[in-house]
Amino acid sequence: MSNIKKSLLSLAVASIVAAPLMANAEGFGTISANVALTTDYKFRGLSQTDNKGAIQGGFDWAHDSGAYAGVWASNVDFDGETNSGRSFSENLEVDTYLGFKNDIGDTGIGYDVGYLRYNYNDDKKSDYGTNEWYIAGSYSFFNIGYKYSSNWYGSSEESNYIHAGFDYDLPYEIALSATVGKSFGDAYKTDNLVKDAEYVDYSIGISKDFYGLNFGLAYVGNDLSNSECNALAYQSNQCDEKFVLTVSKALDDVTKSSEGSDLPITANVLLSTDYMFRGLSQTDNKGAIQGGFDYEHESGLYAGVWASNVDFDGETDSGRSWSENLEVDTYAGFKNDIGDTGIGYDVGYLRYNYNDDDKSDYGTNEWYIAGSYSFFNAGFKYSSNWFGSSDSSKYVHAGIDYDLPYEVALSATVGKSFGDAYKTDNLVKDAEYVDYSIGVSKEFVGLDVGLSYIGNDLSNSECKALGYQTNQCDERFVLSVSKGF
Repeated sequence: MSNIKKSLLSLAVASIVAAPLMANAEGFGTISANVALTTDYKFRGLSQTDNKGAIQGGFDWAHDSGAYAGVWASNVDFDGETNSGRSFSENLEVDTYLGFKNDIGDTGIGYDVGYLRYNYNDDKKSDYGTNEWYIAGSYSFFNIGYKYSSNWYGSSEESNYIHAGFDYDLPYEIALSATVGKSFGDAYKTDNLVKDAEYVDYSIGISKDFYGLNFGLAYVGNDLSNSECNALAYQSNQCDEKFVLTVSKALDDVTKSSEGSDLPITANVLLSTDYMFRGLSQTDNKGAIQGGFDYEHESGLYAGVWASNVDFDGETDSGRSWSENLEVDTYAGFKNDIGDTGIGYDVGYLRYNYNDDDKSDYGTNEWYIAGSYSFFNAGFKYSSNWFGSSDSSKYVHAGIDYDLPYEVALSATVGKSFGDAYKTDNLVKDAEYVDYSIGVSKEFVGLDVGLSYIGNDLSNSECKALGYQTNQCDERFVLSVSKGF
């Protein structure tokens, strides 16, 4: 089991076991949630997503004493080769951290000390993870800090990082922030093209709230030359300075998310041990960070955006290799009830978008219609260009959502995928299949913890014919922690 799955399982299991005690314990503290969509994941001035978009989010616990802990995740796009010659790739970063922060009496000086672990999800490259210790201070709108790692990106080399910045409130409720930092140490000394790749990074940006969402625009860069950038194992364009646009939302206390809010836009964030879509793993049996934003009008009109890391790779007919690490779905529709019958309906359109620039035709358009009555639901989905092809895909599904005792929710779904997209002469003639899912969920201290068993009736040869590895079609349990706000 990968480090990612261990981290997620530990988080969720700890929530399940400890939540009843914590919920009733006075002074337990608060749990917050956050989610963001951004045009690039820039870390210390360098793109971690190969100049492409990112879905990010996580959960934090904070105690009145100043103690805190949390988990945060983002898709990434790393690939390379180890010293032993084994190729590896990473599409998900999950950071776990804990620390203590407070003020020094009435001086106005704040401090923050803690530990952070960068985890990555390539099973056989678990030593790619990094431990980092940090200390920071703040006064008025200024801040400064130092971070140290003795095993930068799984090596035996040390990394030092010093940084300073400010956060200042401008007129019209606009927030201005700026940071400058320097990375130095053995990890940045290399004989690959250059001797010294220590560097300075910088960022300056503004942000403002609109309709409950925070919109930020930052200019991010560094002083690396192309050869220094390459020496650090980045492509030259991954070190380029650029503007980064971010839309985010945070919830200070997950137990109070629905109290007194009349905003038409909501957010959601989820950490899961796998992203299973119609019974098939989209993350190569690894963890997922998912989330998005939704708008809903009282008439029944709605629209939204939702994203998840994925792990796809392959080759085009012309022989060009490609890979995808991010899926961004955009959708719009209309849902309502038919008078007082208790029957609900939902019709809409969904677009699956992927982030490999040269493989933009991999995207898929899908139309859907669904109905519900009591705790039953059923629906039909149709696409004429399944995963960028000219083949059609049809999907029928039915399920239940039922409330069990002790505020446990039961859900079950069965679906069938069929159409030209599933007829292939690659190993088998017909790869149409049935998928199923059954799961339970319960709210603990404001977070929704779910456990589902998901599978399908595909044979190994049918699984391969659809372009998946056989273990990506295996049935499995999937554990998730989520929050809508």
